[in-house]
Amino acid sequence: MSVSASEIDKMESRDGSKKKAARRRYTEAYRVEAVQYYLKAREIDPKKTIKECARELGVNEKTFNDWVIKFQDAGKVERGRTDEQRALDEANRRIRELELENEFLKKASAFFARSLA
Repeated sequence: MSVSASEIDKMESRDGSKKKAARRRYTEAYRVEAVQYYLKAREIDPKKTIKECARELGVNEKTFNDWVIKFQDAGKVERGRTDEQRALDEANRRIRELELENEFLKKASAFFARSLA
């Protein structure tokens, strides 16, 4: 008796083992379209929830909620970094540079201290 791959998958899911879901990437256009769908659905039925729309679109509820919030705040749903995040990245980069320079200077001073002794 042969068993297909889909039957094996079904059996594995029945016994409680979890598969790691592949991470999906959505385009900016899709995100905006999804949020606009939600907003129009809310106009038609004010009781429509983000959870319901996310389920209909096959998107994670938390992710979809983030898209809606970003769209309402900025009018777009991109993943752009804020000015604060960019400044923090630059500061962290500079800190790493200075730590490397400091480490080099410590080694150089130890080398010269040995050669003078």
